Amino acid sequence: MSPPVDARGSLHRGFVGGRTARFLLVSLPQLAELTRQRHGLGPDAARLAAEAMVASALMSAWIKGSERITLQLQAQRPAFAFVCDVDAEGGLRARLSPGQLHHPVGRGVDGLMLAIKADAQRELYRGVTALDGRTIEAALRGHLSESTQVDVVLRIGVEQDPDGKITGAGGVVVERLPPDPNLPSIEPAAFTKTYQHIEQDDVFDTLVAAAFGKIAGQEVEVLEERALRWRCSCSQERIEAVLFNLGPAELRSMWQEDGGAEISCHFCNIHYQVSGDRLAELCAMHAHAEA
Repeated sequence: MSPPVDARGSLHRGFVGGRTARFLLVSLPQLAELTRQRHGLGPDAARLAAEAMVASALMSAWIKGSERITLQLQAQRPAFAFVCDVDAEGGLRARLSPGQLHHPVGRGVDGLMLAIKADAQRELYRGVTALDGRTIEAALRGHLSESTQVDVVLRIGVEQDPDGKITGAGGVVVERLPPDPNLPSIEPAAFTKTYQHIEQDDVFDTLVAAAFGKIAGQEVEVLEERALRWRCSCSQERIEAVLFNLGPAELRSMWQEDGGAEISCHFCNIHYQVSGDRLAELCAMHAHAEA
């Protein structure tokens, strides 16, 4: 049974351990399964896409307003490309190709991970991390540790049924807060002793415990609960705008030779049809603009 178009996930963030650390929790199995189905992903490709989607959502927790996070993976072994956009309202879209590849559970990936933070006007940040044979989880842990210069504990987990369907996809991040004279603090050694075992625990056990108000036995203080949902910017109007920008010669060629156009969205795999009559109207709009 296909997941509903309004497939949902969730992101929670807040403090833990008396405000000595902050946490992020993500759960998005429906969205990962929707991605698997829309792009015809085999079991291994679906698992990698789900892991990378969780990583993307974890990186989006602190954006606001018109900001968005884009996570891209360009891998050589196994060879695949992944891209995911997440906005500050929890809108998400993702794609991994090719849909069929072989990659055993726990094996690392060679290639690059690119993280981009941008708002409606400009790019705000760009960071490149070499995967170097690490898992997506380990690469993201390294990226966060290097970019924030604080102690980080991170886990990403994916569960699948025998047919490759995504039944679980989630992650947790705990970051030690830097010393602040107005807040309690925890020393690096104590932080490691308290939270490091999360990286060996089952991530879904950690998510269940957090739902009951505890992470690693420490009380949590939730600051935000954000719904995640599939959101793509494609529409009939945008598709026609793209065609219009091709110019009158290209439009006339499609109209006269093909009798219309069909364009598929890169992310949601929806097929948009533009009739020959509509192409003729777009050509006429060019002629009117030039008159």
